[in-house]
Amino acid sequence: MKLWQILLAVVAGVGYGLIEPGRFADAFGRATLYVFLPLLLFEAAWNLDYRVILRQWLPIAMLAGPGVLLTALLVAGALAIVRVPFGPALLAGAILSATDPIAVVAVFRRLQVPKTLATIVECESLFNDAVAVALYRGVLAALLLGAASGGAIALVAADTVGGAAGGAILGVLLAFALARALRATADVRIQIIATLVCAYGAYFAADLLRFSGIFATIASGIALRYYERSWVSLRLAADVERFWDLGARLANVLVFFMVGAALQVERALAAPAFTIACLIAIAIARIAVAGFLLVGSYPREWVDVVRVAGMRGALCLALALALPATTPYREAIVDATFAVSLATLAISGFTIVPVVRRAVRRRG
Repeated sequence: MKLWQILLAVVAGVGYGLIEPGRFADAFGRATLYVFLPLLLFEAAWNLDYRVILRQWLPIAMLAGPGVLLTALLVAGALAIVRVPFGPALLAGAILSATDPIAVVAVFRRLQVPKTLATIVECESLFNDAVAVALYRGVLAALLLGAASGGAIALVAADTVGGAAGGAILGVLLAFALARALRATADVRIQIIATLVCAYGAYFAADLLRFSGIFATIASGIALRYYERSWVSLRLAADVERFWDLGARLANVLVFFMVGAALQVERALAAPAFTIACLIAIAIARIAVAGFLLVGSYPREWVDVVRVAGMRGALCLALALALPATTPYREAIVDATFAVSLATLAISGFTIVPVVRRAVRRRG
């Protein structure tokens, strides 16, 4: 998708939401987490080059790990200033630390961004989402149990690391098993079904085992593509490539339309102090994450791309809307998430293309 198509889908969704307010709110959260997310994660991971990931593992790990924690803590700190308790404040931070790579990836593929830069930004967004979801679930569980203390948060962090490792191992094992099976067939339909099983099977199996479904799906996509490139007898047909490309395009359109329909524009400043604190914290966090955690000798233009690539969208909205009704400060968190999503989509929508073009020219 091109950026204008993404913005058009969001605007169309906003228009529908004004006519039928709240119609897609519940369906949006479930559809994003359990239908669209595995598909989009697998398609994005399938197009990554594992060799570039291995070369750039440190900046990717810093942006996706400490970057999420730094963002969540900065949001929590900003909300503490407006007298929000630590538990709900950290929960809001976990939700708002999840970025949306879809629009950025669309621009990257059109402008032929250097592969190293594209891999760093895309991997940050993918692994960032996995860490943010794990943190969200852990903090929410601790908060609902009334144990949002420092010790509880430490246990959440340990559980996050274990869930990520378990999900990644599960995804690789499933990809290996399916790749072995695919070596014996050249039937395109079976190959398409196998990749779907890999994408959704890894996600739901990991979730059932209390591992990270996002890490499992990403790992399965990268691993299956590795086996496809390494094993001469395993050749996924061009029809499989077209299937995933078409599936991702359709999912993107539906996701952004539903994002627009779920946005409640009139409630963007329903809790002004809470929302403004979140907006300021996210702006500061993005500058800090790009400026201090992008380790390595990269051109300034690359740092600028990482900074403006931190838009929020479908996943953070889905997480906010999925909060139980008994969650403290739920309405304020949902309203602030709407506002941050609107602001970052609008700002990044107008700035990402010129910033990426400068980075592309810098390469030459």
